[in-house]
Amino acid sequence: MREHIRPHVHESKAYLHFGENDLSPYWTLRNLVIHELDGHGEVTTEIDGEPWHVEIGYSDSAIAPRPSDSIQRDVLRDWELHLEGPGKAKAHFQIRARYDDMRGPDGDSKSIPWPGGEGLDVFAQSSNVSLDRVPWLLRQAIDSLADAAGVDINASYLRQPLPSSNITTVEYYVRLRRQYAQKLVRSDGIMYRLMHLLADEQGIEWIYKADNTEIVGYRHAFDLPPSALAKLGPDLSAGCRLKTYHPKHVRSEETEDDPLSSPKYGVAFHRSIDGESRPWSERDELRRQLEDVLVNTLEWADVPTEPEPMTYVSDSHFAVAASDVEVARRSDPTPALEAQQESMLLHVLDDLTPTGKDVLEEVATDGGRKHYRDLADATDSSVSTIYRVLDEMNEVVKSDRGMVKFTSEKIRQEIVGMVERLDELKESTVDRVAELANIDLRSRADSALEKWMAKYGSRLVNVYEGREAQTLRFDAVLSELRSLQEPYVERVLEAGLGAWTSTGRDALTFKEFRVEADVRGGTDIKGRRVGSIIGW
Repeated sequence: MREHIRPHVHESKAYLHFGENDLSPYWTLRNLVIHELDGHGEVTTEIDGEPWHVEIGYSDSAIAPRPSDSIQRDVLRDWELHLEGPGKAKAHFQIRARYDDMRGPDGDSKSIPWPGGEGLDVFAQSSNVSLDRVPWLLRQAIDSLADAAGVDINASYLRQPLPSSNITTVEYYVRLRRQYAQKLVRSDGIMYRLMHLLADEQGIEWIYKADNTEIVGYRHAFDLPPSALAKLGPDLSAGCRLKTYHPKHVRSEETEDDPLSSPKYGVAFHRSIDGESRPWSERDELRRQLEDVLVNTLEWADVPTEPEPMTYVSDSHFAVAASDVEVARRSDPTPALEAQQESMLLHVLDDLTPTGKDVLEEVATDGGRKHYRDLADATDSSVSTIYRVLDEMNEVVKSDRGMVKFTSEKIRQEIVGMVERLDELKESTVDRVAELANIDLRSRADSALEKWMAKYGSRLVNVYEGREAQTLRFDAVLSELRSLQEPYVERVLEAGLGAWTSTGRDALTFKEFRVEADVRGGTDIKGRRVGSIIGW
């Protein structure tokens, strides 16, 4: 396995559910905070050999107590637990009572996500604390307060989060030298290349926001929902944000004795981008996907990914060290996407009519968009002719409420400045497509999984609602008989399993995939599990 830099967790948000002891932990905390600590308590203590300041108080919830709770208040209290540790390590836990049929003080039913029964819903927000340590830190902090107050807490409380616990945000980052961060954000950097090539792909939503106010690369962020992320790798699904950023107060120059003079590059999962949270039990897989995206985008930007201090800068939490997470080394998708678009452009230009040439020239030289009636006037054509031309060139231009524009920013850039030499453009496009094809083939050598998928025309798709029903769909015709010349399906899937696990992925995940393929010598495969086909 090739070594790569180990990113550090920057921030996380999670909902940890506890239900093994019903509401007993809640009443125990009420006794600690209200009766023993008179509503507020704090202590400085040592946790796992590190100094932490722990503080607890309360706030009012919007949930009314039940008649059986014997509380003389309109609403229950939430317990607010705050920790500050070494460096910039912080955690805040809002500990909330949950039960069936929750109501507000007005008697109206409350619609609050909860799996049912009695228990605690703990909203955990942390900075520079690994996900695995978050629930452990919760219990350690409560114990430190209880010890200071001379109170015993049941050893079984708040130990094991329920399966319904989930993650809504987590970011992993590296800190790198300015010269390498520029490769991510400059005009030919990986963020801009991805933006230009994915921006107008139908069915893909994206947001790119750049702030160069204090310094170039002060804060650049690129949101990639699952549909866009799938363009980077067929097995990637966690909607995320790519982000480079400096501290609020940017240093005038980069120095060896100030880590904050060097920027961060992070990849963050956000429920708001993905559309769903991730189960707490899948936190390791979530980390693998985010680390996969981080490492590969660095490589595509030509930033070394080996843990070298010439590239990366240690701070109070991030260390220049090798990761223990295996990730796939993927080919740069931008040459492949570029070749696909230029091939499409070549196809359209080949059959271009004189009127079509005029339309392209008008749209290209008028800011990349023009109303169809203005196009008709400018080209001395009828409206019906314009519609016919648009239909002929629907891979290159499209009409959006009467405004004619290019289907892709990449295509617009190719056309602008070249519209008066289309014959030359066609010739250069042929050469460029061949060049990009060679680049793509060379870059694929690192990924056994991608080579296997390319060989058999395989791709991962979501056929059903939800993520549990991933399907491997094959374009190549396979065979259920060894005697036929088509690839034997069992051997194909066994090779795919080997390629999958060679990149550090779980074999069980691959075996649970469904298969769709046209098959000779048997019935076409529609929805069978990989494991059942290869005899597992």
